[in-house]
Amino acid sequence: MNTLLKTKNIRLMLALALVTVFTTLQSSSCSKSDDLPAATQVGIIAGTWKVSFYWDAKDETSKFTGYTFTFTSAGQVTAKNGASTVNGTWTESSTKLSFNFGADPVFSKLTNDWLKEEKIAGSIKLKNDNITKDERIQFVIN
Repeated sequence: MNTLLKTKNIRLMLALALVTVFTTLQSSSCSKSDDLPAATQVGIIAGTWKVSFYWDAKDETSKFTGYTFTFTSAGQVTAKNGASTVNGTWTESSTKLSFNFGADPVFSKLTNDWLKEEKIAGSIKLKNDNITKDERIQFVIN
């Protein structure tokens, strides 16, 4: 009977050890972005996009009508509208996208840190990271 009890204890300890190892491996394999709400897991995708909505205290989407934005994985962005081309850069963190278009009169409004709000089926919604500013932008895949 003593041998039977020892065998059950050993099996129980092995099972507990396996559960502990599995749980540790599972939690360590998750990246930090896995812990974020789905709405903040935006991530820009290299390719061509257009502005479908831009709000800066009022609807100013028309300023970007006809422009396509091409994002490269090297952090470059080009806004093109026929013969007009504006070059800039972009960077990304887990919660923000940042654009820099320099001093261009129209595109300097996009030079900012933008909080990621949502990405759904080819659409990226961002808002100004300064809560005192009423700015939002939405890009859709072109």
